[in-house]
Amino acid sequence: MRSLFTATAAGLALAATTLTAAAPAQAQWRGGGYHGRYYGGHYHRGNTAAAIGAGIAGLAIGAAIASPGPRYYYGPGPVYYAPPPPPVYYPACHTEYRWDGYRGGYVPVRFCD
Repeated sequence: MRSLFTATAAGLALAATTLTAAAPAQAQWRGGGYHGRYYGGHYHRGNTAAAIGAGIAGLAIGAAIASPGPRYYYGPGPVYYAPPPPPVYYPACHTEYRWDGYRGGYVPVRFCD
């Protein structure tokens, strides 16, 4: 919806500047006084500056309407880490070799405190 509005507004601004700049010579206002150029027995003020100004204003308005607006960057979101695992208690164990008379030799025996 926003892109449709933007395109319509930009088109209207462009049409307004085009119609202002391209008015036929018969429809242009011919101001009196001594501030213009001498054409065919009377002084004529040109509308070139007004047309250029309208074109620049139309471009500025169209660019302002078509711009997507400010884009804020807040950085990455928070990072959550898992809690550390609980400490594991390993009992102190050691292995000793003891004589086993039934087997007739030494066998490993594990002792834990």
